Amino acid sequence: MIKNMATSITMFSAFLILLSVACVNGFSSDPVNPPAFVVNLDLPEEQRWTEVALKYKQLVPDIYAIMKQFLPDPTISLPLIRKIAADVDSYLAKPYAGEMRGIAKTLNMSLGDVVTCNLLYDISAFCTSIVMQDVNGTIWHARNLDYSFTEILRNISIRVDYQKGGKTVYTGITYAGYVGLVTGQRPNAFTMTMDERDQGAWWMNILIAILDRNASPVSFLLRDTLAMSENFTAALEKVAYTTTAASFYTIMGGVRVGEGAVITKGRVGPIDIWKLDAKSGRWYEVETNYDHWAPPPADDDRRDPAIKAMNSMGQKSISKKSLFNVMSTPPVMNNKTTYTVVMSAAQPEMMEAWIRNP
Repeated sequence: MIKNMATSITMFSAFLILLSVACVNGFSSDPVNPPAFVVNLDLPEEQRWTEVALKYKQLVPDIYAIMKQFLPDPTISLPLIRKIAADVDSYLAKPYAGEMRGIAKTLNMSLGDVVTCNLLYDISAFCTSIVMQDVNGTIWHARNLDYSFTEILRNISIRVDYQKGGKTVYTGITYAGYVGLVTGQRPNAFTMTMDERDQGAWWMNILIAILDRNASPVSFLLRDTLAMSENFTAALEKVAYTTTAASFYTIMGGVRVGEGAVITKGRVGPIDIWKLDAKSGRWYEVETNYDHWAPPPADDDRRDPAIKAMNSMGQKSISKKSLFNVMSTPPVMNNKTTYTVVMSAAQPEMMEAWIRNP
């Protein structure tokens, strides 16, 4: 009974937080673009996220508190948190350790909390991504990102241009306080999104992320790829063959005819690489959170409605507006959708994101 009472109090507290945030920010059913920021990669790692952290200083700690409720037995998880926080530079590659240290300092939070919640993002996303080729051979990419912490995450959704020498190297749609990326574009090179693959206990993914120093957290790998790879082929190879903490799907689009693929990624290598083949009639590919060669579960079938919407739109009618409409089709868009993105690496200025409020 005491345990149930404590759970009820925690849930009620979380509800009050969400309610207060909603009232302050004025949720609307109309989609709006997320606030835009620049992360200056020429700055020291600890200073890069200061503007973002200060802007969302009242919200991010509350979000972290809610997310931490999803941790396993504290007797197991908390010692691990303390271990990684005590030697974060040894466990996490640059620039992530330094960037998270800077966020923790700005927010006056423990480094362990910031690290843990960054890892939690990697294993709690449900998404729909579509890569396609239009009749002119241009590659397009659309995605919805769904999360369990929906209402509050909509309020910290942001667009970030990562710049060097005043020039944008890559752009990501992300959340304040999160240093990895699961949605991004490298202009005139490629686009990529990550969809969660439900394989293995989620807490095991966290353990691997912390303890196996050769395994990259998924969102760190995607950001590294956007930062380092200069074309679609190099990006595909990097993602497919890097050892990671979890299995996942990466959906990629390039700038040349046929440069589109869904990678079903195991921890140590690719399980499947499914490439666009417009000549054979496969001008688009839909990926949600299930292997494309197997039927989706009946209680979470976003794939078939997305396929129906794509076929109804047709290859000749691909545009930003038509793809927005596809991604707005229920249940492709649902009450857990935080944002929608439409992008094309060959048309980098066309990239646009919308915060969704079903």
